[in-house]
Amino acid sequence: MGLVINMAQKVYLNSTEYTTIKSILHELIEITNIRLQSEMIDTRDALNRITSEAVYAKVSSPCYNASAMDGIALKASFTFEATESTPVTLSKDQYVFLNTGNQIPEEFDAVVMIEDVIINPDETITLLNSAKEYQHIRPIGEDIVEEDMVLPKNHKIRPIDISALLSAGISTISVMQKPRVAIIPTGDEIVKDVEELVVGKIIDSNSYYVKNELETLGAYTTIFPIEKDDFDRLEQTILQASKAYDFVVIGAGSSAGTKDYAKDIIETNGTVIVHGINIKPGKPTIIGCVNNTPIIGLPGYPVSTYIAFEQVVKPLLYMVQKQEPSLMHFVQARLTRKVYSSLKNYEFVRVKLGKINHEYIATPLDRGAGVTMSLVKADGLLLIDKNSEGFIENQMVTIQLLKNVSEIDKSLISIGSHDILLDKIDGLLSEYNTNLSSSHVGSFGGIMAIKNKGCHIAPVHILGEDGIYNKFIIRQYLDDSYVLVKGVSRIQGLYVKKGNPKQIKSIQDLTRDDVTFVNRQRGSGTRILLDHLLDKSNIDPNKIKGYHFELSTHMLVATSVKDNRYDVGMGVKSAANIVGLDFIEISEEHYDFIVLKDIMNTDIYTNFINVLKSKKFTDEVNKTGGYLVSNIGDVI
Repeated sequence: MGLVINMAQKVYLNSTEYTTIKSILHELIEITNIRLQSEMIDTRDALNRITSEAVYAKVSSPCYNASAMDGIALKASFTFEATESTPVTLSKDQYVFLNTGNQIPEEFDAVVMIEDVIINPDETITLLNSAKEYQHIRPIGEDIVEEDMVLPKNHKIRPIDISALLSAGISTISVMQKPRVAIIPTGDEIVKDVEELVVGKIIDSNSYYVKNELETLGAYTTIFPIEKDDFDRLEQTILQASKAYDFVVIGAGSSAGTKDYAKDIIETNGTVIVHGINIKPGKPTIIGCVNNTPIIGLPGYPVSTYIAFEQVVKPLLYMVQKQEPSLMHFVQARLTRKVYSSLKNYEFVRVKLGKINHEYIATPLDRGAGVTMSLVKADGLLLIDKNSEGFIENQMVTIQLLKNVSEIDKSLISIGSHDILLDKIDGLLSEYNTNLSSSHVGSFGGIMAIKNKGCHIAPVHILGEDGIYNKFIIRQYLDDSYVLVKGVSRIQGLYVKKGNPKQIKSIQDLTRDDVTFVNRQRGSGTRILLDHLLDKSNIDPNKIKGYHFELSTHMLVATSVKDNRYDVGMGVKSAANIVGLDFIEISEEHYDFIVLKDIMNTDIYTNFINVLKSKKFTDEVNKTGGYLVSNIGDVI
């Protein structure tokens, strides 16, 4: 068809109110008249399918009078006089042995458990207690009566349901067809896998997230080949998909950039109902229809994709399948630090959770829409209302859980300085059924967090005025509610590219015009050490190009130095070893742990110390390189 696009920056339609999305989705279903057809399938293959009509029993279960016990069948009247003082003896033609589930002969009306029967050598039996009529007999239809309803319409079939259906004689069942969903990834920068990955390209991960979520919800999915940012080609693909599928999900291209064509294509060939929802992340979401097929345009950033999917696609799938969403679980938690939010949007903030003194603690994670790992690490979501500017430190807030609360309860919360060894510790803690919930905010950030009882441990490496690391912290900033536990010694220095092409030798070279530096964030031990060295050498930080560009971990700094835009960064030697950089040693430092005394008798702390003192951990440390281990885990 070929619409002529104005290449000037486009704008959103009026941002739609988040709280109206569910009613809009209901209207979308009515407008497009989406109705899933039914199909007959084998009952044995019906797990998680949804009944398209009520299901009624074809036979009773059991379909005969059955013994509920291993024992003997007899007439109850034969036993009415039986007591311990006046036992009753029956001849072998007055009873019959049977097992659980056996049919009861018509001449008998009771079952006596085999444990209550005395079997005599002459095959007679003696009873010391009387039996009641119909005792231990399962009557016809005790479980299911013929023509009784086994399952209602729109019921999601569970394993126990299949058992009941088979018992009721139902070998085939009418279920809703699975909704067929087309997933169309878009973008010039998107590639399918790592073999195609070059600078400027991104691997398509969102399509597989959407696919797996949809299949969990009971849909058939097809991922189309990646469509480049070409209006005509994308239009043709959307039209094709809209005619062949029940729903179409477009990945990326939903924003207001000059190459974001999804909205214009839908508007040209159908109807755009929503372009922009006042949520963050996930604002540039599209809801529309083409050829009476619902079309959802998802934003391209991974976290935006996740939030938009949860708020739009998932409810839509539940509605069309006549299902109720899974019950969400919430906890009340205390925030470890302030969370700001701009007005106008509902904002979903990812958080880590842990428990301290019977209270849940929530630590906000990176809020970037492109940070997939923030979702992997998140234990819950904090929703900030559009009319709120956020929450203050230590405020109690409501957190929607993303993980089982039992998993959160066994978390050791670590807030403070970053080191790759924390990941090693976390991996080894899993062997003790414990996990490490870590947030990297720098040494001083960790001190403030543990001072406010916001974490169990705080990794630190701060040089004191006396030239000794960390020992002054408890005396100067905390009290006797805390102890300092020995960690590792590690080497700090400068990261440079392989071969050191700029011939950087010391921090004096950081002021050169041809050198660009990558810094750690204020409050981190590395930043404190750098500033100490700069002050000692009378170097003005403002003369260092890149001094104000801050990153939160050693690995981020090391990875950035591999970029041609940056020449040098500062951090620990282990990160240089992993990334493959040359390293200029500056000093040795101590990376230790401030610990709340209250937790020292808990299992999670014991497991932490066991890991630190284990041979496996020492082996991991030595393999990484750049560390010295001595008396690790001891209280300093």
